[in-house]
Amino acid sequence: MLALIAAFAENQIIGNNGRIPWDIPEEKHRFRDLTMGHVIIMGRRTYEEIGFPLPGRETIVISGTKQFDAPHCKTAASLAQALALAEGQDVFICGGARLYAEALPLADVLYLTEIHHRFEGDTRFPVFDREQYVQTECREIAGEIPYTFLTFQRKSMDYTQSRAYIAGLTAQKGIVLGLQPMKAVLQRLDDPQNRYPVIHIAGTNGKGSTLEMISSILQAAGYRVGTYSSPAVFDPRECWRVNGEMISETDYAAWMTRLRTICDRMQAEGKQTPTAFELETVLAFGWMAQQGCDIAVVECGMGGREDATNVLTTTAVSVITSIGMDHMKFLGDSLESIARAKGGIIKPGIPAVLQGQSDIVEREIAKICREQGSRLTVVRPENHTVTHADAYGITMDTAEYHQLDISMPGLFQADNAATAITAVQQLEGFHVSEQAIRTGLRQVQWHGRMEQICDHPVLVLDGAHNPNAAKRLKEEAQRRWPEGDILELVGVLADKDFTEVGRLLAPMARRIITVTPDNPRALPAEQLADCLRAFCTDVIAADSVRQAWELAKQAAGDRPILAFGSLSWLQELRKAVTA
Repeated sequence: MLALIAAFAENQIIGNNGRIPWDIPEEKHRFRDLTMGHVIIMGRRTYEEIGFPLPGRETIVISGTKQFDAPHCKTAASLAQALALAEGQDVFICGGARLYAEALPLADVLYLTEIHHRFEGDTRFPVFDREQYVQTECREIAGEIPYTFLTFQRKSMDYTQSRAYIAGLTAQKGIVLGLQPMKAVLQRLDDPQNRYPVIHIAGTNGKGSTLEMISSILQAAGYRVGTYSSPAVFDPRECWRVNGEMISETDYAAWMTRLRTICDRMQAEGKQTPTAFELETVLAFGWMAQQGCDIAVVECGMGGREDATNVLTTTAVSVITSIGMDHMKFLGDSLESIARAKGGIIKPGIPAVLQGQSDIVEREIAKICREQGSRLTVVRPENHTVTHADAYGITMDTAEYHQLDISMPGLFQADNAATAITAVQQLEGFHVSEQAIRTGLRQVQWHGRMEQICDHPVLVLDGAHNPNAAKRLKEEAQRRWPEGDILELVGVLADKDFTEVGRLLAPMARRIITVTPDNPRALPAEQLADCLRAFCTDVIAADSVRQAWELAKQAAGDRPILAFGSLSWLQELRKAVTA
């Protein structure tokens, strides 16, 4: 909880000539009762008026000019730094107009004392929108100068309302390139994204797997690791995690309420507000800072240069995974232009790691690194070898390590694992042992990537939704089922190159069943079926994911079922399988 405590006159003056009226007896009692055993954040002038840390509390003084050194008292240069020092404890803020204005958008509760008298002075409590709050207490005190105690609780959305708010923003705004609205919101939160180092990952395919491997290795090394990735596969909250634990519904709703308040204020000021993805990215940065992460691993949503995540200034390593033709409407229609967009995350002087691939991509990324003065390490596929593979993972050798067990199936995961190892080795100030690398790779989990969730019949899920991913999936499927004769369940989004995906994967199938993902950008099952009939003679469109699963079970016999395409429908399939 973050609460403001303030006393001000009827003309909004904060006490007499800017002084907080500590001499009001009831005010003193209320202040003591509310704050005892908690953290108090004070402005410098307020602390100097009191003259000493208040007993029974932890005090954080905000001052950029003086250092206050006393038991149970710390000094912070900014509100953001003070909140980070509070480490998620209940915080009570008191101070002057500047501190209150900065803290108001963040406050969950306002404890206000309105003094029914006019004072002289120019330090004012900022005007706040009472429509954003519910008054929960009103207690009038008579006397020579009467006053009233008021308590306001912010009108908070619950988790369902927060998700509905984001869905509405998605429908309203869609994808809008440009970072200024998001930067404006972050500035009002005092830039939480700059409070921890970040490994920043861009690419067309392999981003999610590489992120999971890096995160798992760093956790095994003993660090508190925040991750932000998209899209979610089985639960919307899995995009935001700390040490593998998803953000709680309560935290998500509290942060989204806070961000909605800031956006409403920006809109009232005539300023442009962020898109849904940008707002959820702000949430990720703020929540990970609040959780006290040692480091974060952040995946670009789309592209790189103009992606919402590219507001970061504390990048420790930039990672580029496999790049292919995807999001051409936004990133360009050539491999060069897409590589330039992805390489936009590379920061001046910061090491970059590139997964070895086509000469076109490598030239573009190397050029960006030269321009930025960044050391580039290319992870070559020929420098690691898979020695064993089955449905549940692979074992690989590298020049440095032998017999690394990786609990992700698919030969292509060797490239991602080698990239993850190289990325953590570039970190400065972090100790990552060989044991941490081995443990992290052995324990890593990433759902929806060549994931076998059913044995009778065999059902494998994979999020291949573009040609580059489809090529990798084809290679893996041919290795596991060289005779072909499989069943395929397919659902895709209309803005993907589904024809090329079909050309690569549909000829392997004896029968294909298409579905319509639950997504505004979904390609209808009938339209996808018409496309895939050019590559397979037996294609039918299902009315629902559940019907598709029932049809597949009936037809499979001993044949494996491969479900792939957009991640947005795989959760529904998993539910149908386990029902």
